[in-house]
Amino acid sequence: MIGCNLWTTMAPTRKLAGSSAVMSLVLLALYLAFPTKVYYWDGIVYAQMIEDAAAGAKISLAHPNHLIYGFVGYFLFRTLHVVGINLRALSVLRILNSVFSAGCAALLFAILRDTFRSTYYSVCLTLLFALSAMWWKFSTDANPYIPSVCFLLLTFYLVLPDRKPAPLPAALSFVAAICFHELAIMSYPVFALGVYWQEGPRRSNRGLRNVITFSLVTFGLTAGVYAVLFYESSGEFNVVRLVRWAVLYSPDADTTFAFWSNLEYSLRGQVRLFFGGRLNLLHGLMNPIILILIGLFAVSVLFLAIAALRNVATLRGRWREARLEPRQKTIFQLASLWLVVYLVFLFFFLPQNTFYRLFYLPAVILICGVALAAMTGTKSDSLFTTAVFVCAVGLGNFLFLIYPLSRVEKYPPLALALQMNRDWPPGTVVYYGTQNSDDRLVRYFTSASTWQQLPDQFPSELRESAWLETTAIDRVSSNAEGAQWLKAHGQPATLHELDNGAYRIRFIRVVP
Repeated sequence: MIGCNLWTTMAPTRKLAGSSAVMSLVLLALYLAFPTKVYYWDGIVYAQMIEDAAAGAKISLAHPNHLIYGFVGYFLFRTLHVVGINLRALSVLRILNSVFSAGCAALLFAILRDTFRSTYYSVCLTLLFALSAMWWKFSTDANPYIPSVCFLLLTFYLVLPDRKPAPLPAALSFVAAICFHELAIMSYPVFALGVYWQEGPRRSNRGLRNVITFSLVTFGLTAGVYAVLFYESSGEFNVVRLVRWAVLYSPDADTTFAFWSNLEYSLRGQVRLFFGGRLNLLHGLMNPIILILIGLFAVSVLFLAIAALRNVATLRGRWREARLEPRQKTIFQLASLWLVVYLVFLFFFLPQNTFYRLFYLPAVILICGVALAAMTGTKSDSLFTTAVFVCAVGLGNFLFLIYPLSRVEKYPPLALALQMNRDWPPGTVVYYGTQNSDDRLVRYFTSASTWQQLPDQFPSELRESAWLETTAIDRVSSNAEGAQWLKAHGQPATLHELDNGAYRIRFIRVVP
């Protein structure tokens, strides 16, 4: 009898776990099937560093903004090569992101199901999260944001109300999120408050002790990791230099107080977080399957427009009748704090960088879940409308963003890099003036070539034929003498150029 009762209790849990696993695997297959070809430049840099380090170069993989990302990528890269899987580092990092993203979906589903007790809405909201434009794009690229958000979600799961307080595991998970990307630190108030509230009505002393434990472990361990990796990268331990290194940021990462400009960027970022792409990206990619998907997308949008017109008058009444359980109210408060903290910070710090908004995307989804739970209940029309909305978002983002960006021809710099890889024999020497994202991309995809900084005495030091890239060409031709030399020694027939307003990339072969 006890065994029967235990099986009856476990059966729904096993079923939910199976559903979550299937959904995560389907999302993982989708991410892997359509990897982006429009790479974020940071991923190219780290992939090159990983391969250089594996080849024996004396470089440090530590970076203060994302401490352990390079080390994790390096470990996976070397491990795969040991077992005979010779993937390039960029592919390893991209696959790592897809796996972490599928894990995020499983965690978010668990949080939603625990909060709202609705498998249907939990699946819909999880898919809305996984198929939103910016999340989907970066789940198929190489970057530290997805792994960091994954550990933020794990930390949030550990501080859910009605769970047994576990400040130490929550702190360890939070430290992992910070070490993947330091912007995760902004969510500290959310988790500290969550740990405190887990004690329920008996908060005061025990809740305060839990917050102190969580805080000490978080900041102590994070400081320790920074200190160790600073020593690894610099070979010294200097507290002043350590602090400067820890707060290092890119020269373009500034804080601005232009209210209207920041507001415009912020509002645009909210839209681009969920909806992305352009209609003209499908030019040249039409086929019967794409036409069918466009038809389904159009039908979905039409249905949603009709549903909105039909139900707009009843929304106010439903909101007034909204009732939330205590657990749902707590989740709403924590998610709102999560959202507000990042909205305020990103209003001033690089508001134009939509991908930073990935750090609060789970909070937006949780708030949407609270709104659904409060207003819609289980009415069949609401259930169907929610599913259609998720389908419309997924189809739109796939058609006008993900699918086009998975094709090489839609990213001219990559197409040029692959062309140069075919034209340059192994050992080709390429001179550059200053490094930029375009030459890093070409360098990575022409791995058999040798890239060198343009020497001060160029062209007198040139002993054999070589190639100049854009910044080297600009430097050589910056004066009349250099321009004359380039005209005499450059080979016009070898010129490869991409100059269309959006990109300016040039390569030309020169001889002594």
